[in-house]
Amino acid sequence: MRPAGVALVLALLLLFCYAAAGAELLWTEKVNGEYITGIAVSEDGSRVVVGTSMGGLYLYDGEGTLCWSERHKGTMQVGISPDASLVVAGESESREKDKGALRAYDTNGTLAWMRHTGWICGFGTSEDLGRIAVGNRLGQVAVYDREGFEEAWEDNLLKRYYATSAAGLSPDGRMLAYSLLEHTPAIYLLNVDTWRTRTIRSVFREHGSPVHTLVLSGNGSSLLAASGEGSTDTVYLFTDSGALKWKETVPDILDMEISSDSALILLGSEDGCIRAYNPAGDLTWTRCMEGAVQSLSLTPEGDLLAAGSRGGEILLLSGSGELRWEHRLVRFPAARIDALEISTQGNALVAVVNRNEVLFFSLGPDTLDSQNSPPEPVA
Repeated sequence: MRPAGVALVLALLLLFCYAAAGAELLWTEKVNGEYITGIAVSEDGSRVVVGTSMGGLYLYDGEGTLCWSERHKGTMQVGISPDASLVVAGESESREKDKGALRAYDTNGTLAWMRHTGWICGFGTSEDLGRIAVGNRLGQVAVYDREGFEEAWEDNLLKRYYATSAAGLSPDGRMLAYSLLEHTPAIYLLNVDTWRTRTIRSVFREHGSPVHTLVLSGNGSSLLAASGEGSTDTVYLFTDSGALKWKETVPDILDMEISSDSALILLGSEDGCIRAYNPAGDLTWTRCMEGAVQSLSLTPEGDLLAAGSRGGEILLLSGSGELRWEHRLVRFPAARIDALEISTQGNALVAVVNRNEVLFFSLGPDTLDSQNSPPEPVA
């Protein structure tokens, strides 16, 4: 190859595979013949659990070594406790037969307990994995503790043919929110400690678009919800009493996050933009990516945000939108970030590429130093 060609290749590699100081790609792992449907990372990044579309469940350590694996039949959604002592997997096996199960495993991969749940349509966990919520295709919703005991049960007998469209559990496990595929959408709030319930219905119209995403703040005092179909969605912020604080129409929402104290609200959209709002509903900053913003992950304090796009771009941003780190992936014929998770301590980042590859990044203290790239100004 001529020197000019070598220089061009090196320039392209630097452009698309740039990784800032303080962030290092430690390992990658491919899943052949199936798709990755769930990932979760422990508090310190020492363990990563991966679930797949064909019942695969894999636990890796921080160096990419496979600790243990399990195989079942259905699509897996996963969670892991902060100390990695417990892994949970929600399996959706057969929609027609309403078959599904929630399983819990100890640190060695031994099955601790299993509960038959029906086909899982909604899944959520508390931050400490002390509570796990599942909703099925019959509109039944249950909350289990880490020992597998049922703490709450919503049967919804009169809505037996309305599947769960979304479910969310507050990080402290106190508040559960869920919605069903009803003629008139509604959000149901349940205080798991007191069993007190509330229904939010007045903001939705008959035959309106279903609620597809629900995210709660740390203690459940704020609820972020998104509903819509097509190119636009409506985002709502409610209190835990069901009062509407504000709503906003935005391009199609693919992911949302809210900080523990509700001070920072983040929306990732089809148009490639991340939008940040304060609790009053004011747009505080925006930043656009290459391709639709497919996945967001925020540390509980709201000081570090990870974002992945369908264009293969990964960003780490401060809570105020300043760039900490960026990485552009190249795959043939294209690279797409399907999901990512940042550890609670902010020292590890896990990403899923093209639905079949896991990337593990170690994040050093340099990621807390701004690279002096502010977000786009808000008019």
